[in-house]
Amino acid sequence: MGSLRWLAPIGVSPVRTLQRLLAATLLGVVVSQAVAAQVSTAATAEDSVQALRALDLVEGDISVQGVFKRGDHLVAAGDTVRGPLVTFGGSADVQGTVLGNVTAVFGDVTVRDGASIRGSATAWRGRVIVEGGRVAGALKAMPRTANRSATPALSTGEALKLSAGWTAMLLIVGLVVLVVASRNLDSTAQMLEQGVGRAFFAGVAGQLGFLPLLLIIVTALAVTLIGILLIPFALAAAPVAFAGLVTLGWLATALMIGRAVLRTSPGQDRAAMIRALVPGVLLLMLPWIIAAGLQEAGTVAVVARAFATGVTWVAATLGLGAAMLSRAGTASARDARTETPAATGGWQTPTPISGVAAARRPVPARPAAPTP
Repeated sequence: MGSLRWLAPIGVSPVRTLQRLLAATLLGVVVSQAVAAQVSTAATAEDSVQALRALDLVEGDISVQGVFKRGDHLVAAGDTVRGPLVTFGGSADVQGTVLGNVTAVFGDVTVRDGASIRGSATAWRGRVIVEGGRVAGALKAMPRTANRSATPALSTGEALKLSAGWTAMLLIVGLVVLVVASRNLDSTAQMLEQGVGRAFFAGVAGQLGFLPLLLIIVTALAVTLIGILLIPFALAAAPVAFAGLVTLGWLATALMIGRAVLRTSPGQDRAAMIRALVPGVLLLMLPWIIAAGLQEAGTVAVVARAFATGVTWVAATLGLGAAMLSRAGTASARDARTETPAATGGWQTPTPISGVAAARRPVPARPAAPTP
C-alpha cells in the first residue's frame, strides 16, 4: 500500500485530483473483473500500480503481467499478453493472444483474424468488432450515446403547405363556429371591440392563472370522496375548456379585424359574418405564410417566425380575454346599454287607459295684433 501514498497529496492541482479519482473508479470497475479471468497470478496491487502508471500518475519501471495503457494499443500477431488488457481513451487492436479480459474504455475492441482472447471483450463507450478471431468469454459493448440528429428543416414548399393547411383548418373551424355558435362569436367580438386593452390584460391574467386555478379546483375536490372521483374529469375538461376559449377568442379577433377592414357593423347576419371572418383569418395567418416563404433565408426566416409567433400570441391573448369577459359569448357586451326614449313632438299622446283619449297640449293664445 506504500505505492498508494499519492491518494492523500498536499497542494495538488484539481485536475490531478480528478485524474486520481477517475483512476480509483476505473480500478474498481475494470481491474477487478480482469484479474478474475486472467491466467497470470500477478498481485492486484501491482496491477493497480500499472494502471496508475498508464494514466501518468506514477513513474518508474514496474514489471507486471498484463497491459494497462492510455490510448490505443496493438497486440501484434504472435505476441501474447499474459493477463488482462485495458486501454483508456483508446482502442485495443488484438492480432495475437490475450490470456485474460480485454477492456477498452472510451474506445473499441477489435479482434482480428487469428487472434485469441481467453477472457471477455468489453468496450465501454465503444464497439466490439470481431473479424474472424476467437473470444472465449462474453462480448459486451456499451456504445457512445448517439447524438440526436436535429430535425431536418422544412423546405420552402413544405413550409408553405403547412401554413396553407393551418389556414384552411382555421377557416373550417370558424365556419363551424358560425353555424353552431354565431351569437357567442359575435358577442365575444363586440366585447373585444369595446375594450381592447381590458381584454388583453384579462387574457394575460387568464394565461397566468390557469394552472393555479386548476390546482385550487383539484384541492377543493380532494376534500370529499365524490370530489376525488371527479378529479380525473376536471383534469381532462379544464384544458379542453381553456383551448375552446382560446379558439373562440382567436376567431373573434379575426372577425373584428375583418369587420374593420370591410367597415361593417356588428350584427347577427351570418353571411356578413362570414365575409368578415375570412379576410380576418387570412390577415392573422399572413405572417406565417410570409415566414414560410422565407424558410431558407437564414436569420431573416428566424425573425419572420418570431414576428408571426408574436402576432398569434397577441391575437390569442386578446381573444381569450374577450371570451372570459363575455363568459364565452353568453353575456352580451351591450347588456348595460339603455334604449334612448323616443322624442316627443308637440302632441301629448299618453297611453289610453279606461277609454281616455289623447288630448292636444294647451297652447297659449297669441296676443291680438294692434289695430291702426
